[in-house]
Amino acid sequence: MDKYMMQLFWEVPIIFIALLLLTRLQGKKAISQLTYFDYITGIILGDIAAVPLVDEGVPVTRALLSLALFGGLSILASYLGTKFRNVRLLAEGEPVTIIKDGKILEKNIERIRLDLDNLRMLLRKKDVFSVADVEFAVMETDGCLSVLKKTAQGTPTRKDLGLKTKQEKPGIEIIIDGVFDEQKLKEAKLTKKDVQNILKQHKIKDIKEVSYMEITGDGKVYLDRYHDQLH
Repeated sequence: MDKYMMQLFWEVPIIFIALLLLTRLQGKKAISQLTYFDYITGIILGDIAAVPLVDEGVPVTRALLSLALFGGLSILASYLGTKFRNVRLLAEGEPVTIIKDGKILEKNIERIRLDLDNLRMLLRKKDVFSVADVEFAVMETDGCLSVLKKTAQGTPTRKDLGLKTKQEKPGIEIIIDGVFDEQKLKEAKLTKKDVQNILKQHKIKDIKEVSYMEITGDGKVYLDRYHDQLH
């Protein structure tokens, strides 16, 4: 067995213990609460720890010093973030409102690099199958979406009131990013002319003015323009 292989028997335990101590010092945080900064920091620490194990030219002392410095800075940033909000906003960012008063805020969506298809996916994970049912939606710093449904879509339920329930249907998106979805048009049994007539009823001359259009499960039309007038 060569010298390098022998070194692994004491280098691996040292690196393992160093990582264990760092993770304990950084505090407990659920995976779902990790911010993008936390995620990147974890990857970098893992890379630093792995270098001396795969490259015999890098001494383990250099890796330990790098871990101590980078880990220390990470812990310091986390501590300062608990004391000073400006530091926390710099390291983690802040929540971004992407739906307000039932209107999609396109500028905010572009700012966080989110498209409408992914927005609908995130809403479905919150059991919201129509954008028309949303009053407010906020993208949190951990990448999760918080949703406030419109009052009419909340409790009490039909079951609570002793009424007969009917099967709910998800909305059908007709226009996304100012472009017709041909497949969804067929699904909704509509033609482009039908949609253009609907747009005219809402005083919209060009489809390019529409960020998103949906036929809700109960047959109503939900429209969101690129230039919304919020009150």
